[in-house]
Amino acid sequence: MAKNEIDQLQARAYTLSASVTGVARDLIRTGLAGGDNKALADRLMLIERRIVALEQQGQETHARIQSIDQAARDLLAMFEALLKALNGESTGRAA
Repeated sequence: MAKNEIDQLQARAYTLSASVTGVARDLIRTGLAGGDNKALADRLMLIERRIVALEQQGQETHARIQSIDQAARDLLAMFEALLKALNGESTGRAA
């Protein structure tokens, strides 16, 4: 939402003594009940585009997390191998 739209919602919420979310919900209901269909369709398309973008962002984030997780597992395996090698060396020297 644009800054001026958010400001309008906040002003309306203050006037009605309601939350911004409640006012937004009320405006959506009003729009669905017979508001300007073209404006409503445009708004819904914008919301859909934002949802698609968020889904894509979520998939990218998930892929990054999996990559980081795999890198962390690899580092842990290498660290454990190093510890085993060091323990083996120190045991070999003492014997």
